[in-house]
Formats: sequence, structure tokens, C-alpha cells
Amino acid sequence: MSHDLTIDHLEVGHPARPAAAAALLTSAAGAAAFTLFAYLTTQVRVVRAGSPWQDDPYDAVVTFTMFFVPLLGALGSARALLCRRDRPLPRYRAEQVLRAALVCTLLVAATLVTDWAAVAVRADRASWDGGTPWLIASLLPLTGVTAGSLLLHRRTIRRLPKPVRGAEDSGGDWLDDLAPLASLFAGPRSRSGRALVALIGRGGGALSFVRLRFAPLAAAAALAAGLLVATGLASGEGWPGIPLFTVETAVFAGGTFAFVMICNSALRFAAPPPASRTRRAARAATTAGALALPVSLALRDTVWHLLGLGDQVDSIGQWAAVTLVGALLTGALTFGVAATGTRE
Repeated sequence: MSHDLTIDHLEVGHPARPAAAAALLTSAAGAAAFTLFAYLTTQVRVVRAGSPWQDDPYDAVVTFTMFFVPLLGALGSARALLCRRDRPLPRYRAEQVLRAALVCTLLVAATLVTDWAAVAVRADRASWDGGTPWLIASLLPLTGVTAGSLLLHRRTIRRLPKPVRGAEDSGGDWLDDLAPLASLFAGPRSRSGRALVALIGRGGGALSFVRLRFAPLAAAAALAAGLLVATGLASGEGWPGIPLFTVETAVFAGGTFAFVMICNSALRFAAPPPASRTRRAARAATTAGALALPVSLALRDTVWHLLGLGDQVDSIGQWAAVTLVGALLTGALTFGVAATGTRE
């Protein structure tokens, strides 16, 4: 109806709200089930031994999604606490929380597609054992929940009101909800909670700092995550040596940085300030190059074979060369396309 075209709040009783709640709950259940599934099939050696998707490129997908899905799910669930059923709900908040849930579901779906592909091509067939049929069967309920979640999201999107033309980005971002979340968790009578809310909202200085420097802050956080993951692998599997440790850190840090930057564009964690064409192109190139690091590593044997250099990559030097060259070429190509194709 026409009045929906200018709505900026979902009032109590709006038909989109029950559909949104169902989509969020189903996505949360799917994310929780997937996290447990991913952990058991990748970290428990007895279970992993007969897995069709235990090696790259299949394993590279779940290596990232088992980290990102619970993280994004936890952030979205925390923000969803502000969506009170007895109060009007800002349309931008509803859309952003739903997008986060949808991204979680899409990550799960991408992993399931990868796992089913491993089953279809009978990957690592020699390692299959008596537990493999049970592993394959466990994909079925998770696939059903994921498909149902995608259908619920589709129904919810149809019921959400459209924003005013030209005002799609006029709402807030995730940082705007830090103060009300702090107040909610600390309680209205908590002195420390009130002090934290005042600190967050004081002139917007801290939030403005994050918005202006989101990319370097994301890079620093991604590097820390890469170091943590590489250190965890080293502690569980033994010290791999400095070259391999460096490659593992760079690959996971690159994938994490790309994921955060892509999610910021789609989910609006921190609304970016206006930027020049060159800066936008550089940001896109850096993100694409970072994303190419894990992709190049996952497809290293295929790339190596297509280049006529052998059947597979069998040294750390070749690993580093494939990932680095792939990232540099992807970044350069993206910068050229973005710099020439973007208009002020």
C-alpha cells in the first residue's frame, strides 16, 4: 500500500514483524546447529578422519565459516534484543538485523553446497569409513533448516515496507546501538552502565573515530585474528616453522579483513564517510586482494596445474607464491575496474 512507502518504523502488530521473528529464530537455530556440526566434523579427529570434505578446497570454506557464523550470529542476537515486541521498531534496525541473519544463513548454505559437492565427487574416497554415511546423513537436517530459513527470509523481505526513494541509507548503523545496548545490559540503575552510555554518546567522538578509521581498525583486528588462529593451529599440530606460520596468518587475516569489509558494505556496521573515487577504488582493491588470499590457497593445486607447473603445490614457497600473486593480480584488476568505472 502507498503509506508503506514512507514508513520508517514498524508499529506493534505490523504484519512483517511475526515473519521477521520467525526468520531470525530459524537463522539462529541453523547457525547454532551448524557451529556444532562444523566443530565436530573438523576438530574431532575420529569424526574428521572419514569426512569427504576434510581437505582443500572444501576444508578452506568451513575453516572460515565456522568462525564467522557464530561471531556474526552472536552480534546479531545481541542487537536483536533491542527489537522489543511491545514497542515500535525502526525499519533500519529491523533490516540490518535481518541482513545479518541472512548472511549467517548464506554462509551456512555455502558450506553445505561445498560439503555436498565433496560427496558428489567422492573426495578422499580412500579415507571413507563406517562413520562417513552418518556424516553425509547429518547434512540432510541442516540442509532442511537452511532452506527453510531462506524461504522465511524471502517471505519477510516481501512484507517489509520500502524506504523513501533516496533515503535508503538515512537510518543509523550498528554503532548507533552501542549506547542502548550498554544501557540494556548494565540495567537502568547501574551507575557504571550510565557512565558507559555517557562515554559512548559524548559528542560521538569515539564512534566518529571508528567510522573514519574503520578499514585500518578492521585490518588490525583481522591480523590479530590471523595470529590467534595460526597460533592455535601451531599449538594443536606442532610448530610449522616461520614461513608456514606467516602464510597461515596472512591467509586467515586476509579472509577476515575481506569478510568484515564486505559485511560492512552490506550490513552497515559503521556508516562510511564520503570518499573520493580513488579512495573507494583502493578500498575495493584491498578488499578483493585480501579475499583472494584464501581463495588462491584453496585452489592452489588447480591453479598450479592450469599453469602447467605440475600436478600440485608441494612446498611452502609455492604456497606463498600462488597466494601472493593471486592477491596482487586480483587487487590490481579490481583497482583498475573501480577507478575507471566509478563516478563521483
